[in-house]
Amino acid sequence: MELTEKEQQARERVCLALDVPTVQNALDMAEELAPCVGTFKVGKQLHTSAGNVGVNIISEIGKSGGNTFLDLKLHDTPNTVYQASKVSAVPGVYVFNIHVAGGEAMCKKAVEGAYEGAQARHIDRPKVIGVTVLTSLDDNDLKVQGLGVKYDDLVKRRTELAKKWGLDGIVCAANKAGGLEKEFGSDFTYVTPGIKWAGKQGAGQKQLYTPDKAVKDCGSSILVIGSAITKAEDKKATAYEILRAMAKEL
Repeated sequence: MELTEKEQQARERVCLALDVPTVQNALDMAEELAPCVGTFKVGKQLHTSAGNVGVNIISEIGKSGGNTFLDLKLHDTPNTVYQASKVSAVPGVYVFNIHVAGGEAMCKKAVEGAYEGAQARHIDRPKVIGVTVLTSLDDNDLKVQGLGVKYDDLVKRRTELAKKWGLDGIVCAANKAGGLEKEFGSDFTYVTPGIKWAGKQGAGQKQLYTPDKAVKDCGSSILVIGSAITKAEDKKATAYEILRAMAKEL
């Protein structure tokens, strides 16, 4: 597949969520879709499944030509997150995430751990990004939890803290990234789930946006796309269709 310059730029901003039943499903999908996808998201399901069968999923994805977004959403004591970050900084991991809600000490220890792990392996440090508020939540969910804050306000506050505490970017809904970029700058990375296309979207998502609108709004975002591609009848054709739509806005 020969991509135009704009389509190649779009490819670098597409992260495919490999939330699939088996490790083999994930590897097959990575091999098939690498021409259209720059990064593959390895979440808790796939990471655990791969460990159970002794597969180095990050290395295997790398053989297909893609980087990994290690989506484990670390949230624990500062020292535990520090140790987990050290072992997350391995070849092939472009970015991994933590919960901003874990606090300043935890966020700073995550970056420290990433630096030390990368130095020990003589690789570039992966980006460390902070989850602001899950895209499966909305104002009512936060009210039920007794947080006393609106969804958008909490996203904004946690973005501010993530930048202050030295993280490289955040995870936020795609429909929020443009406004955040205007306020917090394009030198920050905005990783955006909640992407829908052709009527397909992730189960349980409440904050949704299309990929063409997402890249038009935010110039420094990485789009996490799952069901819109993985549940399509022709996955590769759909992925390329999304690239073309994104390319028109770049």
